[in-house]
Amino acid sequence: MVLDNDRFLNSELSNITQMLEEHFRVALSANKMVANAVTEWFAGKGSITKEDLEKVTSLEEKGDDLKHTLLNELAKAVTLMQREDLLRLVHYNDKLIDGAEICMFHLSAIIDVWTPEGELKEKIGELSQLVIEEITQQREAVRFLSINMEESMKRADAICALEKKIDALQRDIVSLLYPADIPVSILLRFCDFINMMEDIANFGEDAAITIRTLSLTLNM
Repeated sequence: MVLDNDRFLNSELSNITQMLEEHFRVALSANKMVANAVTEWFAGKGSITKEDLEKVTSLEEKGDDLKHTLLNELAKAVTLMQREDLLRLVHYNDKLIDGAEICMFHLSAIIDVWTPEGELKEKIGELSQLVIEEITQQREAVRFLSINMEESMKRADAICALEKKIDALQRDIVSLLYPADIPVSILLRFCDFINMMEDIANFGEDAAITIRTLSLTLNM
């Protein structure tokens, strides 16, 4: 296991990274709900029920509970040199979960009254899948933190590459919206949804940079 201040941190760091991994699982589950809603929307089965919204809110609450547990554990780990980076990672992951809940509520307002078509539809579907792929890579990067630092860093690099693709897609989607004949109320809500998806990707990149830093310091 890695060294910290010339001590082996077999249990302390391993325990924290396991909790972080669980936190990322919640983030992935919440964002998969968004991706599934988009898929069903495009398949003509679009409808986000009250139960769906309650489920994503329940995941957000579970994420909050895990966040508080992690913060308490990190507060006790006073000799852990990487504590600030780990705290930062918890913060970014919390934003991923919050973002998924917000996306579901934005979608619920438009999914029954409007469906994109053509190139716009294609790019939204691609954006949704790339966000899921990015968060999956984040979960794996965290899983490898206490197992294989080089693999963790590779995953972090992959996340940054995915974020660049998501940025480009978001710009394309916004460009396609300018000439589209969409009621203003739907357009504004849809833009909020797309912007939140980009925010999720940006927080993922921030998390990846933190993971990369942790990989470096844990190998020192």
